[in-house]
Amino acid sequence: MTEPRPAGTTVPRRCFVWAAIVALFFDQITKVLVYGLVPRGEVVRLLGHVLRVWHVHNPHGLFGLSYGPRVLYLLLPVFGSVLVVLFGIRARACWSATAYGMILGGAVGNIVDRLRFGYVIDFIDIGWRNWHWHTFNVADAGVVVGVVILLARELFGCRPAAPEPTDSAKTREV
Repeated sequence: MTEPRPAGTTVPRRCFVWAAIVALFFDQITKVLVYGLVPRGEVVRLLGHVLRVWHVHNPHGLFGLSYGPRVLYLLLPVFGSVLVVLFGIRARACWSATAYGMILGGAVGNIVDRLRFGYVIDFIDIGWRNWHWHTFNVADAGVVVGVVILLARELFGCRPAAPEPTDSAKTREV
């Protein structure tokens, strides 16, 4: 016989799984569209110089950052994904479970690219005048948004109220 699950674990787990699936789906579908419709190196302006689709291949890490041998660009996301799964399935609130799901979906999306191509397809280019952010993709955005949600919840979220003292503790204080 299996042990009963603690109350309230089903909804956060669903949030975690669905967020991961949705993030992975949108990442992969946008990459398929860019790969098929925009030749590598070509730029399509969506909002002038502010938002462009620029099809590039990224052999490095998140936002094109370089941090060591190429094998790390696969091993670190796999290791991170395992940790995210452990935290995600233990999340007690839908907000945090969704954030972990977004991080997992993004990490898996980039892992899929690395296994298929040996690089990640990046295509979102944001800038203003002479300033441009690193070109990224939906997977990178999912990871960053998930982390921002977790940080915001940790820094600004509600904390559980301190437990009320019992009657015996109240009588000792008097």
